Amino acid sequence: MTPPRSPWSPSTGALQAGWLASQLPAWARFVRATHDVRRVQHDRLRALLRVATPSAYGRAVGLDRIDGPEGLRRMPIVDHDALRPWIDRVADGEPDVFTSEPVEMLERTGGSSGAEKLVPYTARLRAEFAEAVGVWMVDLHHRVPTLVGRKSYWSVSRAVRRAERTPGGLRVGFDVDAEYFGPLARWAIARMMAVPGAVAQSPDIEAWRHATAGHLLEAEDLGFVSVWSPTFLTRLLAWMGEHRGEIQASARARDRLARAWTGTCLHGPTLWPALRVISAWGDGFAAAQVGPMRVPFPGVAFQPKGVLATEGVVSFPFGDLSRCEADGSVLAATSHVIELRDLADGRVVWMDEARVGGRYQPLLTTGNGFVRYALPDELEVVGHLGQVPRVRLRGRLDRGSDLVGEKLTAAFVAEALARVWAEVGVTPGFAMLVPERVEGLGYTLVVDRAPRDLATAVDRALSVGAQYGYARDLDQLGPVDVRVVPDAWARWEAALEALRLTLGDQKPLALETRPGVVRALLAR
Repeated sequence: MTPPRSPWSPSTGALQAGWLASQLPAWARFVRATHDVRRVQHDRLRALLRVATPSAYGRAVGLDRIDGPEGLRRMPIVDHDALRPWIDRVADGEPDVFTSEPVEMLERTGGSSGAEKLVPYTARLRAEFAEAVGVWMVDLHHRVPTLVGRKSYWSVSRAVRRAERTPGGLRVGFDVDAEYFGPLARWAIARMMAVPGAVAQSPDIEAWRHATAGHLLEAEDLGFVSVWSPTFLTRLLAWMGEHRGEIQASARARDRLARAWTGTCLHGPTLWPALRVISAWGDGFAAAQVGPMRVPFPGVAFQPKGVLATEGVVSFPFGDLSRCEADGSVLAATSHVIELRDLADGRVVWMDEARVGGRYQPLLTTGNGFVRYALPDELEVVGHLGQVPRVRLRGRLDRGSDLVGEKLTAAFVAEALARVWAEVGVTPGFAMLVPERVEGLGYTLVVDRAPRDLATAVDRALSVGAQYGYARDLDQLGPVDVRVVPDAWARWEAALEALRLTLGDQKPLALETRPGVVRALLAR
């Protein structure tokens, strides 16, 4: 693979060209990894052990006993619950808990119980994220050279952030998404963005929408949009259409907005004639949302995102845009140490041992000192780029539901419903939340009997979870529907029997996501 030639000129995007040129070493490292990924992963492991071994956690689990790459297999596989006491020590301000390098801040994400969890960030972990993004961006701009010199809109983290500190004084949450990068890159990226990072400091969702819409309208040269969920973009565009008379913008931008209005919706190419690529989730439940998102943007390429977690980058897009939906994304071989646990037999393999068609759980060893951290994601290997697997996300191993980033789990839903029953004074004999609504995107609560105003109470209880409440604030999810199904138990059991499952082995959970069971519960 030859290095991509620079298709830009200083007059059309000197700043962007300079930043992309600075990412070429990352691109070259990744290309080399496709030829010898085992060596690259082993080198990364040695570098990470140098800073993790002297830590309190490193001493407790015996990282000093790792005498080679295979020694890593003797270390425990952990999840966030296992590490929570250690993370609490970080939050309390204790140094050298996971790594000998200082913790800069902690980022919040969803936990397996529905409760939020914190992930420590160091400069090394940030650099690992930046490595993956740099490779992705060099490849994308090489394939779509007209993006050079065009503005971009990125939305990675929460749209509205609040200043927060841990008991030990560490900051919680990035102020702006560009903080994943180093100071020089942040300076350059900030000048390439259509919407300033400060907009994330808006006092509420409505203020954020007005500010975001105004900046996007002014960005006639917008070329690239990267959002986490397709519905994020469709809902934002719908809001701009509904409030088009209220958005503060220049006369030129408002004229373009007026011309983009078709009478029922906004026409994307009229708003942003230079827009060439939209990137968003495209796997799992998000796949069904891609089509509606593309309708207002005819002719604009869609690039599915890879698998990104707060704890680390699992994979990122790389390759021909016309094939990216089928080809999946490549594992981030030069960012973290990534082992793959085969879901068929539990065997843990290195990247070059992964087989096409295999289903795996990723285990990350990262620059913040997490060692063999198991993400609850199910990946399918759909191909290879050299020795690096291409993967698709198939779902969550904790049987949660994540339509647009709300990260509901059965445990959290059960706790929410328990609060509702105490509030309304009625406990149905059957109550199960399913990711389906009569109209739009959201959830239906299937019950065998229901008191009045049950939907409102359930929606309020679920909104205690930050991600669900955030999705409702953005109108990515509609309010909960309630469906009274007197024979719900019989339907549930019949659906399990149809799946050839042993009823005695099946426990009804507060959240049901299996499509066949959901269809049976909602059938008229």
